[in-house]
Amino acid sequence: MTRGAIVIEKDEGLTMGFLDKAKEVLHENAEKVEAAIDKAGDIIDEKTQGKFKETVDKVQDAAKSAVDKGQEVIKNVGDKGHEAAETVADKAHEAGETVADKVDPQT
Repeated sequence: MTRGAIVIEKDEGLTMGFLDKAKEVLHENAEKVEAAIDKAGDIIDEKTQGKFKETVDKVQDAAKSAVDKGQEVIKNVGDKGHEAAETVADKAHEAGETVADKVDPQT
């Protein structure tokens, strides 16, 4: 079940252009991205009175790992880099879906 997700058609050119831009932004703003991950987790913990703290912490760790992997991808650009970036994006999306399902299971 998808909530609030941006759906991008599997158009190879569009996807690769999007991934290239995402990698560029990530490279230039990795510290800000990690701070935003922390802040988002803190907000979720606050809004749910810590009810899902373990899950939120796992998602934060996965997202930070994705940032680290994204940095590696930037260093190793190429076909494998694009494949890894798609995997990282998929895993981050799956982690977000897990939190969404736990926080709001009715929708």
